Amino acid sequence: MEKVKDHERLIFKLLYILKRHTDKAAADYLGTLMPGDFNITFMPYFMSIGSDGISNHDLVQKIMVTKQAVSKTVKELERLGLVYTGKSESDARSIMIFLTEEGKRLHAAVAQMADTATEEYIKLIGAKKYEQFIDTCIKISEWHENQGKTL
Repeated sequence: MEKVKDHERLIFKLLYILKRHTDKAAADYLGTLMPGDFNITFMPYFMSIGSDGISNHDLVQKIMVTKQAVSKTVKELERLGLVYTGKSESDARSIMIFLTEEGKRLHAAVAQMADTATEEYIKLIGAKKYEQFIDTCIKISEWHENQGKTL
């Protein structure tokens, strides 16, 4: 196996920097739309809820965090007026999480921002390389899931 010789190309460093850039871009773009104490770390939870809602259990599975982390973040999103919870109509033991009207507006704005960013990335590197990048990220993520490892 070939060792990384150029530490500027170290995957851990690049992923960290890319995440910082995308988080900052999202926070800057959405700064006027989001409540002042909306934390960018809420974004994976918030965007996974979607327009049809999601069960607490499914959200835990989807973003691979603990039930406690989901509960804490959902309480914060409720406090901000972006989501509400209720019992599932099909399973009274299950808690469902839904977007409020304000949450739906913010969700649409974030989706629009993601579309705009994707268009810019495609202009930067081309559609084929962008799709390869996304496919590669998915494949690496799935590999880690299958290995039962985290970095």
